[in-house]
Amino acid sequence: MRKTFKIFLLLILAFNFSLSQILSPEKFFGFKMGEDKKLIGWGEIYSYFNHVDKNSDRVIVEELGKTTLGKPFILAIASSEKNIKEIQKLKSIQKQLAKPYGINETKAKELIRDGKVFILITMNIHSTEIAASQESVELIYEFATRNDDEMRKILDNCVILMIPSLNPDGQQMVVDWYKKYVGTKYEASPMPWLYHYYAGHDNNRDFHFFSLVETRLTAKVLYHDWFPQVVYDQHQMGSNGPRFFVPPYSDPVNPNVLPEIMALTNLFGKYIVFDMIQKGFKGVVTGGRFNAYFQGTMSKTPLWHNRVGILSEAASARIATPIYLPYGSIEGLGDEIPDNNLSNNNLNPFEEGWWRLRDIIDYEKAATYAILNFSAINKEKILWTFYSANKKSIEKGLNESPFAYLIDLNSQHDPNSAIELLKRLQIGGVEIYKAKKSFSVGNTIFSENTFIIPLSQPCRAFIKDVMEVQNYPDIRLYPDGPPKQPYDVTAWTLPLQMGVKVFELNEKKEIPMEKIENVEFGQSIIQGKGNYLVFERRFINSYRLVNLLLKEGLKVYYIAKGEDNLKGSFVVKNEKNVLEKIRNLSRNLGIEMKLTDGIVDTNLVELKKKIIGIYQPWITSMDEGWTRLVLDSFYFDYKVLHNQDLKEKKFISEIDVLILPSMGTNAIVDGREFMGSQRVDAPQMPEEYTGGIGKQGVENIKEFVKNGGILIALGEASNFAIEQLGLPIRNVLRNVSTKEFFAPGTIVKLKVDNSNPIAYGFENYVPAYMINPIAFSTTSYSDKVSVIATFDGDDVLMSGYLLGESRIKGKPALCEVPYEKGKILMFAFRPQHRSQTWATFKFLFNALIN
Repeated sequence: MRKTFKIFLLLILAFNFSLSQILSPEKFFGFKMGEDKKLIGWGEIYSYFNHVDKNSDRVIVEELGKTTLGKPFILAIASSEKNIKEIQKLKSIQKQLAKPYGINETKAKELIRDGKVFILITMNIHSTEIAASQESVELIYEFATRNDDEMRKILDNCVILMIPSLNPDGQQMVVDWYKKYVGTKYEASPMPWLYHYYAGHDNNRDFHFFSLVETRLTAKVLYHDWFPQVVYDQHQMGSNGPRFFVPPYSDPVNPNVLPEIMALTNLFGKYIVFDMIQKGFKGVVTGGRFNAYFQGTMSKTPLWHNRVGILSEAASARIATPIYLPYGSIEGLGDEIPDNNLSNNNLNPFEEGWWRLRDIIDYEKAATYAILNFSAINKEKILWTFYSANKKSIEKGLNESPFAYLIDLNSQHDPNSAIELLKRLQIGGVEIYKAKKSFSVGNTIFSENTFIIPLSQPCRAFIKDVMEVQNYPDIRLYPDGPPKQPYDVTAWTLPLQMGVKVFELNEKKEIPMEKIENVEFGQSIIQGKGNYLVFERRFINSYRLVNLLLKEGLKVYYIAKGEDNLKGSFVVKNEKNVLEKIRNLSRNLGIEMKLTDGIVDTNLVELKKKIIGIYQPWITSMDEGWTRLVLDSFYFDYKVLHNQDLKEKKFISEIDVLILPSMGTNAIVDGREFMGSQRVDAPQMPEEYTGGIGKQGVENIKEFVKNGGILIALGEASNFAIEQLGLPIRNVLRNVSTKEFFAPGTIVKLKVDNSNPIAYGFENYVPAYMINPIAFSTTSYSDKVSVIATFDGDDVLMSGYLLGESRIKGKPALCEVPYEKGKILMFAFRPQHRSQTWATFKFLFNALIN
């Protein structure tokens, strides 16, 4: 007995010794998290998580990969010592509940009995929303060291997954910027560059399309490795409203999300409110502003995968600088919470007082523990809901139409974009199959090159939502009033955005097929014999190959005259060792190429590698960032130009093409967003980051084009071109009210003049993304103005919401305006919107290479 007691005592001492090796964040960093004007950066957070990992049996830290700028992107796993030892078994249970093919209720109950609630906590996706990253080190310390009854119950019943920053690059940028100017008049001023290298704030609009490295790494956690039932994403909002938002979300409700999933999310939210109010937190609200209709955000997209998706939005301080809110200064939150009065959505209003970084951490931690406690208490119910919702989705796919989506590569104008769509779906956990042989559905014959996306999958709601047309409801601010601004956009139909033909299977059909684990473009094919190698622009990967060939110093041409079916196609002369190089460079690009002798040299125009400049304002432009991502993805080289560059004439001789991202005239010329507030307490910007290009910049752009340069004005920048360069074009929607015209992220149909070199590679009609109120009209001019694309004259709306369709029917949407020796290309739409609109990328690419 005494020997047993000694062993037990030694185990306790050993356990306590291991805990004592874990330093608290306060001891590790030398100050308490959330202290005024103090922050820790990503390198410090990474070091602390590794410190806990090395000294705890409850915590594992995994590096999932590298960020866009090469920083470690990590996931922490926390649970009881027993659960950590059995983590592979628990992951296996989780996967079976997530994909319950052939699992009956008896088996499911066994799995649920042994399983745990997996909760993913994601933080700091928006880098200026800094509190969550500071909170993360406190949470991981407490998960590793606390031994009270509450924590023991949580760790015994839950596996906590934590990503301490979804954007480590930006987290470090914000900390460095703040620390550089703390204590000066520039303290808490906004950074003059995007806090995600490509996407800025839009990095939270990529969780259904997966263009960003960080999004793809997170998708692996969500849909391939860990399958969490509960997802909690921490955000911050403006300073003057309620202190904290959690679900229930506002209307409208997306019809594809299973009602029990939305109801469980609401239940979580109401429990958070109850728990936080009981603990004395004020200003915790629900139902205001934030809805769950749009696919694409970190907190919401899991809903379409039968996961609880919780967004919290805490009121912000000025990074780590406190603010004071006097009585009467607190506002409401959206139309649903018009003021700060007592209501069912705001049961304990915050009325006045100081607001600090530490307060935000306290609110976010309180919500985190409410979620963890609710999960621990209701383990069986949460796991059963997860299993049954996944099972229900599989069964719905077997018994309700649509039963599948079919993509026949042989019927695609651009098979590359079709493959890319399938690849993106696979990142989102969708299972893809391929036909073993040709088959027919009614009178339609499908080749053996057909991919099948069955809807009898757990993520049926996700598949259906991204593949079908959106019919966004007409919600007005008041009867006969203007439309209510949606949470984000109203259309995200992937086949339309990517220009992919999809057949919706609405009858039960047995199709011999096999599962494809990784869809790839495949090796490019070279057929025939001859002295000229020809490949068409309809393959979007042709532009990748062209840029790779130009970088290798090879000559590339295009057919400017001759047969219409070959016009615009790229040509490389079959000289010594050229084919070998092309085979190597085109590996896994999936391009069909033909060798022929039927080419006349006089019909060819050599492509000259152009020097591209992209205007990057000190007012951060997400459209500029997405443009860089698209160009990088297709191997275009470019220079980034700032205000001072455009104010100096030397840029005129240094570039051939200038791209203006979608932004307003005032922002380009004056940089007005940084000039706004004259309040005595407003942070000032360092002088080198103030203003815009000014009158001198405008004059230099004029001279650049007159001397033969090409100006590309994307979206809203077309207004700048019209207003500052004196063009014979008018925006017919300029100053039109939203009650008369409203297209807040809408997919529209364009009619294309594909005889124009800018439209080479297109069919007669193409879907395009409209988000700014722009449509052109033209007038007489001393030179020919080319209208390359117009809004369709019959059916403009393809997906989403569009009010005032008649105002743009038949109106020009893409114009080419000669300007002495140069030209100006004006886009009413965004051809590269959020890197998602593959259907219209080629307009931009053609402008850059022709």
